[in-house]
Amino acid sequence: MGRPARQIEISEAADQQLHALEFNVHVHPKVRFRATLLRLHRAGWTVAQLAQHFERNPQAVHNDLTRFEQHGVAGLADGQAPGKPLLVTPQMEQFLREKLREDRFWTAALLCQAVAEQFHVRVSPRTMTQHLHRLGYTWKRARYSPAKTLEPAVQHEHAASIETLKRGHWTANSA
Repeated sequence: MGRPARQIEISEAADQQLHALEFNVHVHPKVRFRATLLRLHRAGWTVAQLAQHFERNPQAVHNDLTRFEQHGVAGLADGQAPGKPLLVTPQMEQFLREKLREDRFWTAALLCQAVAEQFHVRVSPRTMTQHLHRLGYTWKRARYSPAKTLEPAVQHEHAASIETLKRGHWTANSA
């Protein structure tokens, strides 16, 4: 004898939340999928019908229903991924956003140095680059050379300020 038909109760308020999640393009696709699955279940679809329609294992559908029963709408999102936690905390993200709003030249190495001085955490330039990409930042190659060649007398006169610009304001101020 098979498993009895499972039907969970989804309130009108929860259904409205699921509807909002289902059509929000800024929500993770898995969460949107689970919201769709739950709304169809509320409309009367059985676990077998849902599994066949979405080409999923019936146990996976049961797992999604159970997550919703136990945790509500919050249960639709996946938990914390296993592994080492991220080095860059939300406080560091805010700090980085403030630094990047400044009217100056930043490299990944300079940002790593600023984070190390502020938070006493060592972050490699590669990690910083990857994290900034996740935050939506990109950059282009910076050029230190002027558009035209300078006269040797002018270049000699401003050599110290040119070196300061190459290193960035951060290293000049901290020295």
